[in-house]
Amino acid sequence: MSILDEAFALLIRNGRAIGPIMPHVVVQEVHRDDLIITDHPVERGAAISDHAFKRPSEIEMRCGWSNSTARAEGYVQEVYETLLALQAVREPFDVYTGKRAYENMLLGSLSVTTDEHTEFVLMVTARLREVIIADTQTTSGAPQSAQASPQKTAATANTGQKQLAQAQYAPGGL
Repeated sequence: MSILDEAFALLIRNGRAIGPIMPHVVVQEVHRDDLIITDHPVERGAAISDHAFKRPSEIEMRCGWSNSTARAEGYVQEVYETLLALQAVREPFDVYTGKRAYENMLLGSLSVTTDEHTEFVLMVTARLREVIIADTQTTSGAPQSAQASPQKTAATANTGQKQLAQAQYAPGGL
């Protein structure tokens, strides 16, 4: 399929943006949300799943810009340079698609192919990934009188060497 054929198949919708950059057209959006489910073997039987966590959201967008749409020669080069600068700064930004808005995204991959049909067009495949940002705080040590159980949070003490004791078997119990 040529770029012109793709252009006729495009849906141009307002509101799509990669950070501050609004594409002229969006050919394709591939959204990815994965949940990792952990598996652990048990003594007998199959593995059990006891935990799950969400991976950062990812999106792949195929977008296009044109010198003729912008009515400015060299416009696509400026857009490309802006995309490269957005990637280089490594600061999270928002992405808006036809399906949803994403926060804290980074431009992980930027792919551009230029041939005889696309010299004055910029067709980009951008892979973006969510960055999970955690807020941390440090506190100064509170006096022991302010702690709920100071005996549990006191400093460690050397109590000498300890020997492991043989476990006693109790019939009918564990």
